[in-house]
Amino acid sequence: MKFGITGNIDRKEIRESVRQVLKRLEDNSVSFIIDSRFTQTLNLPDSGIAYEELGDKSDMVLAFGGDGTLLYIAKSIGNFTTPILGINTGRFGFLTEITPEELPERINDLLEKRYSIEKRIMMEAFIEGRETQELLAVNDFVIDKGGYPRIIKIALTINNEYFHTYTSNGIIVSTATGSTAYSLSAGGPIIYPTVDNLLITPICPHTLSVRPMIIPGDFSVCLELLSGPEEIPLNADGQQGVMLNPGQKITIKRSNAVLNLVHFPSHNFFRVLSNKLGWGSRKENNSRKR
Repeated sequence: MKFGITGNIDRKEIRESVRQVLKRLEDNSVSFIIDSRFTQTLNLPDSGIAYEELGDKSDMVLAFGGDGTLLYIAKSIGNFTTPILGINTGRFGFLTEITPEELPERINDLLEKRYSIEKRIMMEAFIEGRETQELLAVNDFVIDKGGYPRIIKIALTINNEYFHTYTSNGIIVSTATGSTAYSLSAGGPIIYPTVDNLLITPICPHTLSVRPMIIPGDFSVCLELLSGPEEIPLNADGQQGVMLNPGQKITIKRSNAVLNLVHFPSHNFFRVLSNKLGWGSRKENNSRKR
C-alpha cells in the first residue's frame, strides 16, 4: 500500500506529527508520497508532488488537520475513489477518524486492512447563467445574507414543484454529513452521516412555523433568490463561493462523486457526538443503567 501525506501545513504541531509518521513509515519500509508543501516546510530531500495528484498516485490519503482541512482535501485530491483517513488536530473532528497520537499504532491496522470504507454522499450545485461553473460540497451549500441589514427572500422548489418562499437570513442545504455543521447551529436535526438524505434548514426564519426539512437524497432542490443585496454569496462547505444576484436560480442535487472515508471499528459516531457536544457531562448521566 502506498500512502499519500497531506494536511494543514500552517500548524506547527501538524508538521511535527507528519515527521513522526514519516519516520514510522520509513522504519517499516512502507511506501509513501508527500504533499510538496510539506517537503518544502520540513526541508525533506524528496521534492514531493502537488496535493491535487495524491488521489491518483496513492492507495490512501492521510489528511492531517481538522474537518475544514479534510473537506478541502477531499475535493482537491483529484480522485474521489481514493479513501481518506482524517487525523484530527482540530477542535470538533466529526469527519476526522483518529488523533496524531493514535496513528503510529494504526499503521499496522491499515496495512493489514483492519478497517472499513464509509461512503458519504456529496452534492453539486449549478448556477443559472453560468453553465461552466459547478460547485461541489461534502457538508453544505449556504446562502447567507451576512452583513446585509434586511431579511432576504428565497423561493424553494423540490423536484420541479414549488414548495415555499422563505423570508429569513438565508438557507442551508446539507448532506447527512453536514447535519453536524452549520445546519446544527441553525437548529437543524442531526442525521447519521451515512444516511442518503438532504436537509434543508432556514437561517433565522421570520415565521415560527417554518422548520428544517429532510428529503430523499435523489431529489433535486432549486433555490431562487427573490430579494436581497445586489450580490450575496453562495458558499460550499464554507470554503469557496460565488456571488449571486437577485433573480438567479441555483439547482442542487446529489453528485455522482462519493467521499470514501477510512473507518475503524472502535470509532463510534454516537460516542464522538456525545464527547464533542458535551452531552452527558454530569456524572450520573455518564454512568450506564444497571
